[in-house]
Amino acid sequence: MMTTTRMLLLVVVLAAFYILASGSALPDVVAAHFRAGGAADGAMTRGAYLTLMIGVATVLPLLIVLPMRLVGRMPAALLSLPNKHYWLAPERVAQTRAWLADQCAGYGILLCVFLCYVHTLVVRAHARTPPHLDERLMFGGLVAFGILAATWLVRFLLHFRAPR
Repeated sequence: MMTTTRMLLLVVVLAAFYILASGSALPDVVAAHFRAGGAADGAMTRGAYLTLMIGVATVLPLLIVLPMRLVGRMPAALLSLPNKHYWLAPERVAQTRAWLADQCAGYGILLCVFLCYVHTLVVRAHARTPPHLDERLMFGGLVAFGILAATWLVRFLLHFRAPR
């Protein structure tokens, strides 16, 4: 069975390949920043854009998970959790730390997929001359990401509520 952390690692590797492969469709100078209305107002070389996008889409999600891996080695006194005395009691600490790592890996997957979506919109923007970002799709993606991130946060808080 694949753990959520291993799934994140797989998603990160696939994201890097996806961005690199689809980035070959981009021009030598890539519109990488778009203002309201979708018009491009900032550019960089394709190499710089791909390096930045691969870096952000792979490193950022991993930076979310790495601290959770370190949490397993931190003293409970340094952790800040709702109702931490209950959740970090000796009989629950291993399960709590595993749950935290699993949830953070899930959030990392969500973030990685969203960043690949943003990259896809940038590639699509270059199908037009001059490049133009589809604001509807960008806004829809942001709303979906926001809803999923808020759902993740609510689940997190509900999980650590005071026991009955």
